[in-house]
Amino acid sequence: MTTISTSCPFTNPRSLHTDLAESRSNPDIEFSSTLNAYIVSRYDEILHILDNPTLFASRGATVPEFPAPGGTLLGWDNPDHDRLRASVSGFFIPRKLERFQPLMAELAHELIHGFVANGEVEIKSEFALPLPLKLITTIAGLDPSRWEWIGRCLALFGGITESGNLSVEQKVQDVIQERKIDRRDDLISHIWDQRDCGAVVMTDFEHLAMIPGLLLAGHETTTSVLSMGLSHLLHYGLWEKATADEKAASAAIEELLRYESAIAGMLRRVTQPTSIGSRKLNPGDRVFLAYTSGSRDEGVFECPGQLQLKRRFAKQHFGFGRGIHACLGAPLARLLLKTEMLVLRERLPSLRLVTPYEQIQYEKVGASRGVENVVVAWDPPSKVPPTKLKGYTLKAGVAGKRKPNAVIPAVIKQVSLITDEVLEVTIAAKHSPLTSLPSWEPGAHIDILSPDGYRQYSLCSDPRDTSIWKVAIRKENEGSGGSIWFHENLKEGTEITVRGPRNHFRLQKGDRYVFIAGGIGITPMISMLDEAKRQRASYELVCLGRSRRTMAYCEELARGEHPVQIWAADENRNQRFDIAALVAQQKEPTQVYCCGPKRLLAALEDACRLNPKIQLRVERFQAPSNVTFLPNRSFNVLLNGSGRELTVGPEESLLEVLNRNECRIMSTCSKGTCGTCEVRVLEGKPEHRDSVLSLEEKGENTVMMPCVSRCVGDRLVLDLW
Repeated sequence: MTTISTSCPFTNPRSLHTDLAESRSNPDIEFSSTLNAYIVSRYDEILHILDNPTLFASRGATVPEFPAPGGTLLGWDNPDHDRLRASVSGFFIPRKLERFQPLMAELAHELIHGFVANGEVEIKSEFALPLPLKLITTIAGLDPSRWEWIGRCLALFGGITESGNLSVEQKVQDVIQERKIDRRDDLISHIWDQRDCGAVVMTDFEHLAMIPGLLLAGHETTTSVLSMGLSHLLHYGLWEKATADEKAASAAIEELLRYESAIAGMLRRVTQPTSIGSRKLNPGDRVFLAYTSGSRDEGVFECPGQLQLKRRFAKQHFGFGRGIHACLGAPLARLLLKTEMLVLRERLPSLRLVTPYEQIQYEKVGASRGVENVVVAWDPPSKVPPTKLKGYTLKAGVAGKRKPNAVIPAVIKQVSLITDEVLEVTIAAKHSPLTSLPSWEPGAHIDILSPDGYRQYSLCSDPRDTSIWKVAIRKENEGSGGSIWFHENLKEGTEITVRGPRNHFRLQKGDRYVFIAGGIGITPMISMLDEAKRQRASYELVCLGRSRRTMAYCEELARGEHPVQIWAADENRNQRFDIAALVAQQKEPTQVYCCGPKRLLAALEDACRLNPKIQLRVERFQAPSNVTFLPNRSFNVLLNGSGRELTVGPEESLLEVLNRNECRIMSTCSKGTCGTCEVRVLEGKPEHRDSVLSLEEKGENTVMMPCVSRCVGDRLVLDLW
């Protein structure tokens, strides 16, 4: 074992980059007594480790082990990591985060208003730290007025600490329980929505454990990148160019992240005998992936020690990591950094560095990198209004607003047992027979409160009648008890609490439909059939079940004017319906809608991948299990703006091909878990392999993640130049 002493890159923060450059020139990886790990400093070796998370694990290396299952995402390995990340990843898609940009700008202006007349400020403590902490506190769903208390509570990574008599975990737990009933546009509510719709299965403890780590990661990165980046830009005279407009600011942020990211690196634990270069590693050995070194690797980046604001990235930097543990909040950080820089440019004219650049003190380096303080100055305005500037007052913010699917007091108008297992329930507004219920569209569902929490049921009445809602509740003897309670307790006149409607299964306009209902999955189809008829579209319904006597509504529909095929297992020697044959029969563009059990959906998804004419949309009774994909093969991509046509080979990703041809698609994780690289699809059918898009978004096929997703057919048309 070779031990580095005074030359260890993590001994002197001022000489970090010089020491890491020397480490990269060493043919072997070396052991750091400071980190108790081997330092991996070259780009390709870091990438190899990040792309092999099973061989190089995070649990027990990145963050301390927790006494019970839980903790931050950084401490999880698969399959639990991807399961838990799926509960939040859709929240951080760049286009969805744009709704928070006005809140970011208001917070920035409010902070600047407090010191703009002084002409000088320590920018980290007065701006770079409070702004992201206020923002992430608000977005998470916590009280933004307590941001300082929450910041103190996050002194220990993961938030397992106390302040006074109330820990941050207890406060988060209280809000989680509030949001179970009162959903708002915040992260805690988003996780509840994902749990409710079956997109993810997680415990209440796991829900709780997610939040403190996200709070910490959500503000530390932007605090350090802005503080360090501002000093670099001002010292090298690049501030004006970097903030000339939004495009310039975005490019500058990427170069700053490469030049000196707030994430210096991450630890990994070796799980099997392996080698990095000539160094043999054994299970239990630790390696430190020096991201900041990989992003300055001379073999990958031209003149890596220089800040080049117009740098073209043939390969992605490690500023936000990469792989399954790439920074979840990278899109939020990018948007916030851009907003901060542009507001600073607007409000602080002639901005300049006061702290001598060479005297800026860096904090002790480990997994993170930051500076202790940076003082800047500007030309103060001659007069500052005594009150907050109009339009800059911090309001409740997007994250403070209640969601439109508010809680509704309701009453049972009628109940009817339509099969041995299915109870039809008619619901009206509680306050008056004349009170209308919220309108809805085919495919929508509502939540009904039981003693064990809300349960979801698809609406099966006429959307044009807003005086009532109808749902059908199947008695699940092996379930969690909610359906049994409803069967035993719902009577005419019973007062209930409902919430909604919400729609993850919306019917899109089309010329031909196939509706497939498995058991109680018929309920959302009823209104869809009527809508398809109104559209004068071609359509058919397939009802699948154990027996006709257990299949609600199917016989009634078959006696009507809708084309219905009923497949009862007991009438067909208990054989399975031939889903593959049904799909193969579709020779023209067809939208297929299916609601039913997991086994039915899995078979249908496998069959539809083989037919590019099909657009599939599903609603699940349970969270999806592991999905198998088609074998990789070549396909063509037309860039609609320029008319260029590219070929993606079976061994390369669409993202690699696009960026090799200077499309400059920003990316972070390269694993389909962050949503950063999203592109618009104009024609063709993507094979979605990401874990970010919702089932509805995947069914619409209007966007895709090119880092992992491919093409079902032979060609895609993308909205790119």
